[in-house]
Amino acid sequence: MADHRPLSTDDVPLPPHPPASASASGGPGRLRRWGLIAAAVVVVAAGSFVAAWPPDSAPSFRAIGKPIVGDGKWAGAVALTELNGRTVAVVAHNNLAQAWDLSTGESLGRPFGGDEDQFIDALAVGQMNSRQIVVSGGGSDLAQVWDLTSGKQIGAFVGAGSPLSLGQMNGKTIAISGDQLGRVGVWDLAAGRLPGTLLIGHSRAVYAVALGQLEGKTIAVSGGNDGTVRVWDLTVGKQLGSELTGHTDYVFSVAIGQLNGRTIAVSGSKDGTVRVWDLAAHKQLGEPLTGHTGEVRSVAVGLLDDRTIAVSGSKDGTVRVWDLAAHKQLGEPLTGHTSEVRSVAVGRLGGETIAISAGGDDGTVRLWGLGSAPVSSGG
Repeated sequence: MADHRPLSTDDVPLPPHPPASASASGGPGRLRRWGLIAAAVVVVAAGSFVAAWPPDSAPSFRAIGKPIVGDGKWAGAVALTELNGRTVAVVAHNNLAQAWDLSTGESLGRPFGGDEDQFIDALAVGQMNSRQIVVSGGGSDLAQVWDLTSGKQIGAFVGAGSPLSLGQMNGKTIAISGDQLGRVGVWDLAAGRLPGTLLIGHSRAVYAVALGQLEGKTIAVSGGNDGTVRVWDLTVGKQLGSELTGHTDYVFSVAIGQLNGRTIAVSGSKDGTVRVWDLAAHKQLGEPLTGHTGEVRSVAVGLLDDRTIAVSGSKDGTVRVWDLAAHKQLGEPLTGHTSEVRSVAVGRLGGETIAISAGGDDGTVRLWGLGSAPVSSGG
């Protein structure tokens, strides 16, 4: 991907995203952006960073640069990763995905994707055989695997569904996906096939999946049309405990993280709430996080200074940041999108925690600084 196209920004760059008949992290409308959203947390070594806010105050949130717009009019999926020491966003407009160097604002290589009528609503990033890869999906049961450095397709698998997540199990790179029949599939990416059985439990379509670790086990968390969140032990291919209930409508997005030494999942729902789950204790932590006035399409988990945070994007057009230990919203909602926020991701750029959001029909991807600008930095 040697081609570089400059991105016009005022400050620091921003990435892009695709249109409305698709749903960012899942959900009706067939096109679902699951994502990585949900679990894309990247830490980039960029020297020391000193937070400039008192422990009990909210950090200053701000928009960084101009929104990224692509050739397509619909922004539906975003993922964050690190490539050669750089923070890179992979974003999808319509049926094409594009990598962006967030430090320079330049696009990396050419767009990649599939059929014009199959908008990308799911992106997952990871590593396979020592190279950075991206898996894209949307609008069909075909998922495509791309080499992020070269931009070339290196694989595909059929029967995947839109929500996607990447991880490692037993030394192999695996992907998990959900389908319209309520199944969660586990895929050996190198072999391009299912290494085990399909995971059956949801009574209807699966809109969200995430991969993680719990007490030494590789697990998946899924959510869907039946309003439940489920946890799966991928080693044995079985559900762990009963389903997690509380949401009163579709679960569109899930993410996995750590909170005070516990493995947690965060879920976002059509009911407008964000919920936090202790996966070892198999219970909800605290009351639902409320504030959005529309369905929550996407959630991601990350760190802001020493706090575990969740970032959520909603049909109400806002992005919100939540302190999961204090169980409250941090700061004011992030505004600027003129359509529903279908995808969010959390990462680090230049020593600062950032969030990225994709605005569906408004065609833009926006970059947000979640802390004060770095006070000091060094090699």
